[in-house]
Amino acid sequence: MISGQDIVCIASIEWDFLWQGHQEINLRLAQAGNRVLYIENTGVRSPGLRDAGRILKRLRRWIKSLRSSGVRQVAPNIYVCSPLVLPPLGSGWQRQINRRLLLPFVRRTARRLGMVDPLLWTYLPTDTAVEIINLLRMPRSVVVYYCIADFSQLTPRVHQLRQSEQAILKASDLIFAQGPELADHCLQWNDNVHIFPFGVNLDAFPLEDGIEGEHRSDHAPTKSPSVFLKSLSRPIIGYVGGLHRHVDFDLLVAMARSRPAWSWVFVGTIQTAVGELSALPNVRLLGQKPHYELVNYIRAFDACIVPYMSSIYTDTVVPTKINEYLAVGKPVISTELPAVCDFNQRYNILQTTPAEPERFLQAIEQALQMPTDEATIIQRRTVAELGDWTDRVEVMSRLIESELEAKEIREKKPRSKAIAEA
Repeated sequence: MISGQDIVCIASIEWDFLWQGHQEINLRLAQAGNRVLYIENTGVRSPGLRDAGRILKRLRRWIKSLRSSGVRQVAPNIYVCSPLVLPPLGSGWQRQINRRLLLPFVRRTARRLGMVDPLLWTYLPTDTAVEIINLLRMPRSVVVYYCIADFSQLTPRVHQLRQSEQAILKASDLIFAQGPELADHCLQWNDNVHIFPFGVNLDAFPLEDGIEGEHRSDHAPTKSPSVFLKSLSRPIIGYVGGLHRHVDFDLLVAMARSRPAWSWVFVGTIQTAVGELSALPNVRLLGQKPHYELVNYIRAFDACIVPYMSSIYTDTVVPTKINEYLAVGKPVISTELPAVCDFNQRYNILQTTPAEPERFLQAIEQALQMPTDEATIIQRRTVAELGDWTDRVEVMSRLIESELEAKEIREKKPRSKAIAEA
């Protein structure tokens, strides 16, 4: 694992949002002795009315951070910055305001932390990310772009987004991609591309108490599911993750109506209108829960689902929740997303089905009839272990270290001074 580096992460989510690869990677890097400045999501599109709550939270965090010179420390070696910026991919005057007035706040924050030759790691392919990289890049800075999705599907300004992503790809020393399709996309502009699907924190998702041996974590929470979950009728069909626009709510409503005796439980933040789902008596929307508590909900589920709609955006996605479900040894049923089907062709561990109510319900019923013996549970856990975040970040670190060494050889001079004031 690399150590002793200053790292600036240009994230596509807030630190306190759903716990994903962004937090997992940066936490491990910080624990290894690196200092991380985590820049919260600066967006891929202009916000609308549905974003009012998120914008208000950002404003509150920004105001609060002024008391601590623009950052808040969330863990040892991890500092979070919540800059106020105009939406990306805007007009020339918007970019000028960001470049001259708003983004220098990020540079001042990095300077106050005394950052030297920072490793610049971006999840965003926007013009704002380009500007941040240009502000902070120094001769020995390594630039990493982690392509986790086709962001052009999330903005109406597709041409501008593709232009800024090409600039990111050409400027990057190293590219990580979530899957083969995204890797092929990135290879058009950079040949140093490596595939790293999002993984799983095995310690946070231990098997049930009673499953012994090397698969059990002594450091994971042991809190039992709530009395509320125990009181629900069986089977419990569960989902963990955000309820966003990629979830097929029509499919869920139809299935919940068709199986009124089943309990349908959703754990995660509500990011869009859920329609009739919330009104159904056998549906429970529990909202976002702390990451360390998710295992307790998954343990209470009889089957776990991934009810995503098929789209160009989801075609390249293997949802993180799949490995979390498998780590706890639960059967998983997913719609036929191409990347998920590829995953299942390799491991034959999921039930994949068209996004049709009766077909999906049949797949759930087949999953409910599967063996629940220890061997079946361990088999699922073993597949999840292949995505262990600790191993994955160590491989990433070796690639980064090679780039750092190459920079040192080319520069052949002492490390730079800390980032200068504008």
